[in-house]
Amino acid sequence: MLTFTGRARVLPDAVNTDYIISSSRKRQIRDMDRLKQYVFEDLPGLPGGSIEPGDILVAGYDFGCGSAMEIAVDVLVASEVGCILARSSARTFYRNATNAGLALIIWEGGCVAEGDKLTVKYAQEPVVRNESKNAALQCSKVPGFITLVVQAGGLIHYVNSCGMPPRGCLQ
Repeated sequence: MLTFTGRARVLPDAVNTDYIISSSRKRQIRDMDRLKQYVFEDLPGLPGGSIEPGDILVAGYDFGCGSAMEIAVDVLVASEVGCILARSSARTFYRNATNAGLALIIWEGGCVAEGDKLTVKYAQEPVVRNESKNAALQCSKVPGFITLVVQAGGLIHYVNSCGMPPRGCLQ
């Protein structure tokens, strides 16, 4: 089981991949260490470069919508985001996050404010606690194969250590 403890960074609904990293930046800069300075720079209310290692993104509905480019996930991984809690996520973004080993959990709701301390136990039945408010957050189950891939550190790590996934798991 993976466990994350970090500061909640609360995001609105419909944060698209261009809000995660702007189109102009991803065309200009190829080095992830430089590019991660600009995560969310165009998102109103969240200063660019303010994401710190271990932060837990708490997003609204349709997180990661827009372009299917993997760089949006890659830059969050480079920023060392602990994990993502989202009310819902674009399907391609969810798959890209899984393939990269970035835990993304669909949460059913609960009170979370900017800066709250969260603890997330990532498993097929995730446990998420808001330590600042001494409250549990309700989350959806994570499919078993997705859990295994994320816990292995991503799809390539999973295949290298376990072999090809069972037939039908990647549909």
